[in-house]
Amino acid sequence: MIVIPQSRISEMKAKGWWGDTTLEDLFQKHLKAHPDAEALIDPPNMPEITGGEAERLTWRQTGHAVSRLAAVLVAHGIRKDDVVVIQLPNIAELTIAYLACQRLGVISSPAPVQYREHELAYIIDKTDAVAAITVDRIGKQKHGEMIAGLKGRCPSLKHVFVLGETCPEGALDLEPLMDGVTRDQHKAAQKAQKKAAITADDIVTICWTSGTEAQPKGVPRSHNEWIIM
Repeated sequence: MIVIPQSRISEMKAKGWWGDTTLEDLFQKHLKAHPDAEALIDPPNMPEITGGEAERLTWRQTGHAVSRLAAVLVAHGIRKDDVVVIQLPNIAELTIAYLACQRLGVISSPAPVQYREHELAYIIDKTDAVAAITVDRIGKQKHGEMIAGLKGRCPSLKHVFVLGETCPEGALDLEPLMDGVTRDQHKAAQKAQKKAAITADDIVTICWTSGTEAQPKGVPRSHNEWIIM
């Protein structure tokens, strides 16, 4: 999805500020150059945050995780220009989720971990989000259960993918789904990526303002807008 006016794109490219490189291009470049170097490191207090163990992932391991998650998304009917709400703490899976979505042209809409039902329902309804990715708990708050409970009041929300020790009713346990990805599912994801034909002007994210004076406002950003920053 491209929402930036063509005149703006032409102006920024003429000045040399924007180009044709996507985030996927940059990811693949680093993956090939440094496959065994560390790419992602979980915070040391991971057990207190989510209950899981802290991990250290190389670029190669990160690449495999991104491919598996992309395959899971495609297997559940998620395609280019669909919106996925992501509410995760600053853990490796947050980056993996962003990378998997942008590869397919799926738009990530990150929600602060402090948001609860009111704010999340607003974001889901405003974006017609078809899925959400979260974790069973962040601290003491049961985020998986909370977002799964929104399926009844948010008509667009079809899937809630949950990481963590337990998976609430109405949600999908993401880790077994990723571990069980088949060769055919990988091929389907590769086909979906090719069909999406992502450009550097496609939208990657819809982030949200603080909403201190009114409801939060969604701010779309493209590959070029993120890269220049």
